Amino acid sequence: MEIFEYIDEMKQPYDIFYTDCVHSELHWHYYSEMLYIVSGSIRVICNDGETVLRKGDMCYLYPLQLHSIKADKTCTESVKYAVIKFNMYTLGIPQTYIRKMYDCFVYRTETTDFCMVIRSEKLKESMADIVQDIFEEYTEKREMYMLAVQSGIYKLLIIMARQMKTNGDFKHRRSDGDVYFNHILEYIDAHSSEQIEVKDLAEMCSMSYSHFARSFKARYGRSCKEYILYIRLNKAQNMLLYSDYSMEYIAQENGFSDSSYFIRVYKKWRGITPKQERMQNRL
Repeated sequence: MEIFEYIDEMKQPYDIFYTDCVHSELHWHYYSEMLYIVSGSIRVICNDGETVLRKGDMCYLYPLQLHSIKADKTCTESVKYAVIKFNMYTLGIPQTYIRKMYDCFVYRTETTDFCMVIRSEKLKESMADIVQDIFEEYTEKREMYMLAVQSGIYKLLIIMARQMKTNGDFKHRRSDGDVYFNHILEYIDAHSSEQIEVKDLAEMCSMSYSHFARSFKARYGRSCKEYILYIRLNKAQNMLLYSDYSMEYIAQENGFSDSSYFIRVYKKWRGITPKQERMQNRL
């Protein structure tokens, strides 16, 4: 059984839709996923845990988290829920908030490795209206709709982060070892346009190269070099979709040695050239 859902299947930075599916198989992916229940109820299986989501509940599934959706046998209503898939690393989070957002929506420890669930009775805001606005912007594609989609996702994340902080769960999301790696991911995000050596990152963590490399891959499912390239490619994709900058400029701004190398690596990642990406998803 194939359990990895390729992010490359997302043709744009976001994938947003309503569904009644109650039989998704066990899988994981590199992007984040939010579920909002409009009617009925579903079972969410996440790693070794399980919960039932009912009307008005919101669920956030972390990157790399093994999960599946199943039917709730007690449900007597028709099922409908919204699915919002997005990449945390390309949301353009301001540097001031990167650590807080990553702490809340990227990292978790073995003892808290379950999806984030916010029950409807805990929410004052109308999540349904926000979700519907995001869906309409995404499907109708009005002027600057991608910016509107991103803004809506920000609203949902802020509401969830504030709720988790109120519940006290936010404080326990990192283990001691995570402190080092949080700093490293922040550093990579801030310096992705520069030359980054893995050995230097290992030194920042007071680790040997081999121990750092093994630990990084165990935590994030890919090597540090692959992660750096992944961040650079996602930032480049953002510039392709949101700007008219030349390939040479985009390559330079995202740490690629030249535009030829950038085009070659991008095509290997996406299956299309940067120019084709821009033309197919023109705003």
